[in-house]
Amino acid sequence: MHRSKMTMVLLGLFGCMLLFGLAGGSSAADSAAGQAVPVPGSQQTASADGGHGVAGGQITEKDVAALVAEVEGMERDKQELDNRLSVETSRYESARLQMEESKKNIRAELDEVLQNSSSRSRLDAMFGRYDELLREEGQLSDALLVTQQELAERQLKLAQKRRDLERLQTRYASQQREEALRRVQKVAQQLERNLHFRETISFKCPASKSLGSCLSEYPLEARIQTWIEEHYQQVLSKELEDVVGPVSLSSDWYTTRVTRDFTEASMSLQGTVTADVDVRAHVRPRKMMACALLAASAELCEAQSISLIVRSNKYGDQVLVNKKPYGSTPLSLMLDPGVYNIEVRYQGLTQKRTLTLDENRHINFVF
Repeated sequence: MHRSKMTMVLLGLFGCMLLFGLAGGSSAADSAAGQAVPVPGSQQTASADGGHGVAGGQITEKDVAALVAEVEGMERDKQELDNRLSVETSRYESARLQMEESKKNIRAELDEVLQNSSSRSRLDAMFGRYDELLREEGQLSDALLVTQQELAERQLKLAQKRRDLERLQTRYASQQREEALRRVQKVAQQLERNLHFRETISFKCPASKSLGSCLSEYPLEARIQTWIEEHYQQVLSKELEDVVGPVSLSSDWYTTRVTRDFTEASMSLQGTVTADVDVRAHVRPRKMMACALLAASAELCEAQSISLIVRSNKYGDQVLVNKKPYGSTPLSLMLDPGVYNIEVRYQGLTQKRTLTLDENRHINFVF
């Protein structure tokens, strides 16, 4: 009897020790699952062009497409990691539930052993199973930590690459606009023309009328406008072939100032009038004509021809022009002539310049 009581006491002490072990066995895994994972080596590296070697050079559509493809590839990789993390989290939570269930079963079995002095073989098997679950939970926790860290690193790299793409697309759009504006200006410079040509008209007029009356009644002005359009189109098609291609004009795109004279005129007995017309015309394009020829935005024809390009040696800076934010460098703007206050801010530092914009300018800021 004395020996049986001693056995029960020892079992009680042994059970308490095991229960304390069970209660604290998964604290590290709980911490790993519930806390944010620090990411070593996550310092960002500034890259203004996404690694495509176009900083300061001409950007091509191929450069933008390559960076878009790179970002899309990184997004797919991140999605795969998200899916893997979801699966591993489910497995880890399932293992935790099994461990909790195992602890409940061990407590119940331990109470049974202490109260009834039953065999410990079943309890030993339960402890063995719990050890297996504890190892499995540890392995799943480690795998979960690795995936969380990898995902955090991928998210940082993807955010950086997206910023690179945004900057590249902004620079490309600015570059395209500048190129389009240059084309518009090049075409606009060649549109105002002085035309001089001669044409011959021939028409029937009643023989009872005089030659002067017949010529005065003839709708010559309409014919002259048609001739001007034909000659003007011919000249522009030849000189703008490389920029515009075949030219097709509308009379709404320009105005004309015309002088004309009959150089020779005659009338047959049958009433046929023949006359040579000398035409001098000054053709003045409307403001939107160059944009219409190039199928470009009408806004480009309203823009002034003064360009301001702002650059700095820092990534992530901010440019303000007359206190208005315009984004990061490199920045290309088309502005009206005038005085401008330029500010570039970077990590609490500010550099300022005041300039009079009366010609194309390119300024650099160095921090």
